[in-house]
Amino acid sequence: MKNLKALLIGSTLAFGMLSGCTEKTAMASEEIMENILSASEEFRAYYAESEIKTFQNGKETDSFTMKEYVNNEGKKKVITKDIKTNKENIAFNDEKQLITYESGSKEAISFKVEGVDLPVYQTHKEQFINMLEGMKESHKKEVIGEERILNFDTYHLKLTAKKKNSILGDMEFWVDQKSWFIVKSSFTNAEIRVDTEYKKVDFNPVFEKDTFTIDLPKDVVITSAEDMTAARTGSIEEAKKVIGQDFLLFNDSDLSFEEEIEISEFDNDELAHKEIVLNYKDKNNQPLFSLTVFKTPETEDTDFGIKITDMKIRGNKATYIEEFRNISWNEDGLTYSILIEGPNMTAEEIVKKAENMKLSSK
Repeated sequence: MKNLKALLIGSTLAFGMLSGCTEKTAMASEEIMENILSASEEFRAYYAESEIKTFQNGKETDSFTMKEYVNNEGKKKVITKDIKTNKENIAFNDEKQLITYESGSKEAISFKVEGVDLPVYQTHKEQFINMLEGMKESHKKEVIGEERILNFDTYHLKLTAKKKNSILGDMEFWVDQKSWFIVKSSFTNAEIRVDTEYKKVDFNPVFEKDTFTIDLPKDVVITSAEDMTAARTGSIEEAKKVIGQDFLLFNDSDLSFEEEIEISEFDNDELAHKEIVLNYKDKNNQPLFSLTVFKTPETEDTDFGIKITDMKIRGNKATYIEEFRNISWNEDGLTYSILIEGPNMTAEEIVKKAENMKLSSK
């Protein structure tokens, strides 16, 4: 259940909306869409403060505060504070790298972002339209009405998942009619709900010179994420050594995988992880799916509220996440995760082909 909560909290940064059912709602949606298309193209700097609360069965379980600093060049610093533990997490993006640091830790992690098209570099309009596009197939969307929140005139929009096992669940948004900034949101999946509400938003901030820096304690070491993960390619024999045992391969004549297997070894003490990835193609050399294999964690948490209970692979209970076209199951101490890439490849075909899998030593 922890994974679902983390996913929903993370999803507060990814939203979508619009469209309607009744004639009145449909007209409102059409007008809103026209406003979106005519909204400002300019990137807007801002400073904002918000609260994030998580609930389980209606009872509050976690509470966070968040401060966001974004300038006109796209530099961004976010400080998140856990109300219970009083610990802060700082994420700082200077356009070249993203650095994350949790208070009290002896290590900060850096990620290269130069040349990567991140949402922070998009206007509110661009982010809004991308969110719209991402939700159009999976959710029923309607305009509930208009509300005044934090001196903003907002549209209150509701997205209801078309399928009960949707990983994102149901969502509500309160969106500023001028800037398309999401002032308030609520995500609900099964018994878990995550609410985010901004308490302060300033679109004309004056930042101090040292705002877009990160002041780390002297004993903190900055480690590159690339250095933490030793990624390379290798043979089946090398892959077996990394995994520590024999593993299953697909055994169909119409499938082939690249001779060089992707091997990753993540060396961090808290997140030590080793995995291999095989990329399967069809007879025309077109990508069909990737197979990732790793040791099954002792405390694995796979309850996303989306298990298809009648799906089994090789006699094992399997999980299928439709939004990601991902199938996974555990067998003989290993977790097998398949990401379907081919547009015509179905989960049912994967299940059928999996019955013919053979051990890599055979």
